[in-house]
Amino acid sequence: MSDSSPGGIKVIGLIIVALIVVGGGFWLFQTPPVSPILKYPTSRTALVQRYIALVAQGRTKTEQEAFKLISWPVRQEHKNHPGRVWQTMENMDQYLTGLFGANWASEAKVIPPSDISSNQYLVKVRTEKFHFTLAPQNKLASPTLGGKEHWGIVAIREFPFTGGAKEQHVAAVTSVLGAVNPGAAANVAGIAAAYSDADNGTAWQIKQRLLPTVEDPHAAALRQCIYQLWPVRKDPTVIWMLNKIIHDPAYAPNIQNDAKAVLSGRVSNAILVGNQVTHIHTPLPTQPQ
Repeated sequence: MSDSSPGGIKVIGLIIVALIVVGGGFWLFQTPPVSPILKYPTSRTALVQRYIALVAQGRTKTEQEAFKLISWPVRQEHKNHPGRVWQTMENMDQYLTGLFGANWASEAKVIPPSDISSNQYLVKVRTEKFHFTLAPQNKLASPTLGGKEHWGIVAIREFPFTGGAKEQHVAAVTSVLGAVNPGAAANVAGIAAAYSDADNGTAWQIKQRLLPTVEDPHAAALRQCIYQLWPVRKDPTVIWMLNKIIHDPAYAPNIQNDAKAVLSGRVSNAILVGNQVTHIHTPLPTQPQ
């Protein structure tokens, strides 16, 4: 005689549920994981466009998504400290936002190489240029993937992924100081720009150090920073910024005169030396195409 009592039915039901759970778990463990390489875009242009769009949002969540577009070996290299790479993304967004506004990504133009076999892509945002190096990812999978090639970003010349450690520390200190006294944080940033390495470095490094400071009409050490733009005064973005200063009434008249002098190339050696400019006679070359 079968047990049709409620208790017996309940036990049978639990056994059935347990079998389903165990069987489902077995099936999950038997299913091979999806290769992360398959999540990379198959279009190189779409890859760069996606990266730009994510970085421009300026949020930790989108920076994490942008990190997944970086070539697999580079991701593995930085997997224990991804925040350093996120910092380079934040630097890029802040730099372009300061120059061209929060919607800078809408003006970004991705330019494929003329040689279809090249993996060097150019991104233009008004007067700025950024050089992306891409790499195929399929052979990095185990086993190697067939089908359409998937692509990742190996490097960005102007914002190298390896350059975020020191900048991450500086950003953290400035953030803490800014929470206590925003004016003091701005002053520290301006002084640091004016007296950090003077004008030593590449044209791009000088621009990245100085332009975020001269964007602020009330920045500390503003005059020194304007004169230290001397070696890169022929760069299109620097020309644009100096003209902006000259015509913006938010800047004091003496600061506008300083900008005019640098833009015209008529500054005495004594003034340049006094403002820690060492590249006096030969302007540094602007960014290559």
